[in-house]
Amino acid sequence: MAKTLLMIHGIGCGGDAWDRMRPGFEAAGWACVGPTLFPDQRTLDNPPATLSNLGFDDYVAAMAEAARKIANDTGAKPAVIGHSMGGLIAQCLAERGLVSQAVFLTPAQPIDCSEVSLSVAYTFLNILLTRDRKRAYKVWRSGFRFGVLNRVPRRRHDDIYARARFDSGKVYGDLTDGIEVDEGLVTVPTLTIAASHDRATLARAVRKVGEKYARAPVPGDFFEYPDNAHWILDEPGTDSVVADIVEWLDQPFGDHA
Repeated sequence: MAKTLLMIHGIGCGGDAWDRMRPGFEAAGWACVGPTLFPDQRTLDNPPATLSNLGFDDYVAAMAEAARKIANDTGAKPAVIGHSMGGLIAQCLAERGLVSQAVFLTPAQPIDCSEVSLSVAYTFLNILLTRDRKRAYKVWRSGFRFGVLNRVPRRRHDDIYARARFDSGKVYGDLTDGIEVDEGLVTVPTLTIAASHDRATLARAVRKVGEKYARAPVPGDFFEYPDNAHWILDEPGTDSVVADIVEWLDQPFGDHA
């Protein structure tokens, strides 16, 4: 049977965010599909005015269509891994029964698991100061360094930030308002991953996500990495994280698809 992994990036990122992790999954036999959400609108610079029309539901719809296409092309539902906002999108796909397994990597939280802190506020301060749903935003450089790259060597910060993309104020507003996910509808194996030094999606909030899916019809698993932070997909120790996820993906769960 086909082994396809749909990889969903986080807010402000593109599919290239998976470049460090992808080879490990491919070496384990996974065909990786890591699209960039709306790349013609979520640009690196000078985003079009139409970007502000996109909301979180549009992002979910785009990834739902990607999952359906993989299933049609391969004859099997894909597994999904989502980072940050992509982790919340992955939760929505699991709720809809569109994937065979789901990994939520330092995910944004559904409304019933959300936590706020000064570190989260500082990370997204430039957006919180205006909260304009009709404009486009890129997380400011200082917040990105502080809240996202705090376990990445500083010499790499500028190169990573240079790949940051704009997102719509509407998406940020939707995430702030809160997204509901019914764990009672999640009938596939799930793995929630927290990072203890995460300043953007707090470990204590991600633990709540893990507890939420532990109550699902197929009880979810939970890992926490004590030396990592939000950019766990490309930090020191990332290769070990990939190896653990591969081992989890490849264990025999039975037929839940």
